[in-house]
Amino acid sequence: MEEIKVAVIAHGLGMSRGYSGEGYVYKNIFELLKEKNINFVAVSFSKPYDTSLNSIYSLPFHLPKFDKYQRLLVYFTAKKVKPKLFFNASGILIPLSNIAPHIIYAGAPAISSVPSKYTRSLFWRLYLLPFRIIISRIKDEAKKATIIANSLYSARAIAKVFEIPQPQVIYPPVDVEFYSKAFENEDRESVFVTIARFEKGKMIENAIKFSHLSGIKGIVIGSLNDKRYYKELMRLRDRLNADIKFLPNLPREEVLKILSKAKLYFHPTIGEHFGIPIIEAMASGVVPIVPKESGGSEIVPQFSYDNLEDAVRIGKEIIEKYSNNLRKEMHEKAIMFDKNNFKEKIYDVISKYLM
Repeated sequence: MEEIKVAVIAHGLGMSRGYSGEGYVYKNIFELLKEKNINFVAVSFSKPYDTSLNSIYSLPFHLPKFDKYQRLLVYFTAKKVKPKLFFNASGILIPLSNIAPHIIYAGAPAISSVPSKYTRSLFWRLYLLPFRIIISRIKDEAKKATIIANSLYSARAIAKVFEIPQPQVIYPPVDVEFYSKAFENEDRESVFVTIARFEKGKMIENAIKFSHLSGIKGIVIGSLNDKRYYKELMRLRDRLNADIKFLPNLPREEVLKILSKAKLYFHPTIGEHFGIPIIEAMASGVVPIVPKESGGSEIVPQFSYDNLEDAVRIGKEIIEKYSNNLRKEMHEKAIMFDKNNFKEKIYDVISKYLM
């Protein structure tokens, strides 16, 4: 049997059929390894939906819940293999460095003070408490492993939490070529688009409030993960009489059509480590508004907001001043995030361990 050179830690393979932002990282890592003819195995805790992969797992069925804990439990699957390298695309410290070199591709740690659903309510703080305790006991892994951050925002948080030098930043991959198909359309409407999974952590209620306060029509697109939250959003929309549509589970081609007609993208998630949809929108010629408290603000600092009133002001200014030059500026900025750049930079890191 051919030696396994890379074990890719990808806990989310057993949680969702599609490829989310994090899942798109998995996909590009798999593509990179195939392109370089590097033998690899995908490692998850629960059974992957993608049966075409050479994979190992512990739970013989799919488990779409307990994301944070599956990131930890995947350790028990991973320790069964002896690769030349672990590439941990799940972004969590698990003690693998004693088995083989361990590269962790990570966002801001959930145990940091960065705003997220885990800092917003007593329920989520209690949910995360065992996770915090476990991570605090294996913090030394941060000094043994090689950590790569998905944004400067994440790099700062990682360095602070784990008391290590600020790690290298490699931005996540974006399918710029696909979304650039929407760029050529110059006929744009004064509407905003939000792309986010329908789950509480994405803070989609901010998009509804933005529409209500600004009077700008909106469209929210994303996979439907939490039906209860989706119903809450519909009730809030109706109560505020906001002019905003929800379009869950749209095919990519339909998403592209909507982006090709919009002027504005609104990102609602405060504390987002990066935000791949921001770059997808920019590649489409759409101008994003992003929270200052997020990785997206380092991409378009001139369009970052402190609060919703600030976002409304910026949004109205963008619509008023929207031009082909601005559209081109966003598109050109998006090109640097093309997935091939990501692959090249990641290969520069992992190749040193595979000689």
